[in-house]
Amino acid sequence: KQWYQRRVAITAGTANYISFNPDLPELTGLTVCAWKKNSFLERRTGRYWFSYAVSESDNEIIVGNSAFYVKSAYVYSQVPLTYQWVHNCATWDSESGVAVISIDGEAAATQEGFKQGGSVRAGGNLVIGQEQDSVGGRFDASQAFLGRLYNINVWDYALNSTDVAFLYETGFCGYGSTEADPIISYADLLAQDLSGATSVIDGPCIDLEDPSNGQVLRFPPQSQASTANFLQFSPDLGSEDFGEFSICTWFFKTYGDQSRYFLSYAVSGEHNAIILGEQATLGFWVNGAKMLTDILLEQQKWYHLCFTRGSDSGAVIYVDGAKVKEGDLAKGGLTKTGGVMNIGQEQDSMGGSYDASQAFAGSLYNLNMFNVKLTDDQVAQIYANGTFCEMVPDEMWESESVMIAYKDLFSLIPDGDVVFDSGETSWRHGAIHCQGTDLDEDAHKPDCWQTEEGRRYKDNSNLGYIVGDVDAAKAACYAYGKCKTLTCYMKNGEQRCDMLSTYEKQKKDNKKTSYTYRC
Repeated sequence: KQWYQRRVAITAGTANYISFNPDLPELTGLTVCAWKKNSFLERRTGRYWFSYAVSESDNEIIVGNSAFYVKSAYVYSQVPLTYQWVHNCATWDSESGVAVISIDGEAAATQEGFKQGGSVRAGGNLVIGQEQDSVGGRFDASQAFLGRLYNINVWDYALNSTDVAFLYETGFCGYGSTEADPIISYADLLAQDLSGATSVIDGPCIDLEDPSNGQVLRFPPQSQASTANFLQFSPDLGSEDFGEFSICTWFFKTYGDQSRYFLSYAVSGEHNAIILGEQATLGFWVNGAKMLTDILLEQQKWYHLCFTRGSDSGAVIYVDGAKVKEGDLAKGGLTKTGGVMNIGQEQDSMGGSYDASQAFAGSLYNLNMFNVKLTDDQVAQIYANGTFCEMVPDEMWESESVMIAYKDLFSLIPDGDVVFDSGETSWRHGAIHCQGTDLDEDAHKPDCWQTEEGRRYKDNSNLGYIVGDVDAAKAACYAYGKCKTLTCYMKNGEQRCDMLSTYEKQKKDNKKTSYTYRC
């Protein structure tokens, strides 16, 4: 069962927000609650998503990533920030003088004697996504919220701990209610005008044990690869440095050059703690040491890849369930915890210093990291004879072998033009559909391509180009969706095919051959 909820998405900059006068009365108690998901984390925590300001008091009410202000006094939570959805509530009661920040239904910070006997003034301005330094304005980009918000509500009294826990326990897609209706409801916020790049998007509420099933993580093709496209987070890999681990994923590339990387884990002092990708051939890096196969993977083809490593027992690389390379890799060394994981870029410093020429172009599916060195039989079990839609076997969950699950990645907000695709969209990019619908009519049909030698096409669509053989370029063009024509030619010793959105404008050119998809 699947339904959708509308979420507010806020991007960087001071132009992105919701601002209005909610006509609040004077308050001697209040509660602000929302589901919140950060799209960018940094060491500083001074970003704010709720700001209520009145004349001569711009900090009348503020709720941020870690802080809660009432009339310039504040409570601060030490709970680490994450990229996951969290339920955030801030409550204050003037009579008791108690203020509480709650995360996921539990008190994370409590302050007594907090503005006891005071009141919040009426008639102010509310801003979602920015922190006001004057009524309705003077925003600071370094304080702007970056991420998504859902089900923001404000009550004119302090909810008790039971109410707060109930709102969380009913779940992200639940409809938990309170004895009294909120004085500002989420529907009130959605009725306001959106400023800048703030948007309201439909997000799925999926009643499945694993909502990532069938969702392919897709990156733009080589011609549009950039350092802006990635999925980055700080994984919980335990408290101790580790020597054994395995990473397995389905892999599909849309680049023609030879050195790009799809996973990078960096720690302080070692930005090559773990790297997976290709450097002329498929390779595996641990703590600065590398192990290369003699295999360069083909474009436009799904492979199942597994990389396993034990600090003393060596490392192994598997392709489609078969062992293709084994040997020592940083023998005896341990990998530090507390680092940054990036899917799509190769970090040259912890959390940054990317190189566009190394950025991944293609798709990944069912990427999981394990806290053991998988055996040949376990790798074969995960590969499941090429059963693309098979997820992690139950016994690996039961043995608590999964360190990072694909469903954890699915819960994150990708940066740039990275998306999770399912259905027809993922099918067009070569993925096998995993949710039971027959999409054969949408499949790429190679016989539909018509060859036109000595012809070139031109338009202003700027879809980019593919470097490599014609069959791979045809598949990439079809997968792009907007591409209808390829014009191919030799440049610097390589075959390049320009992708075009039309086949209406053509000219003679003896050095070029065009291919048009006409089904």
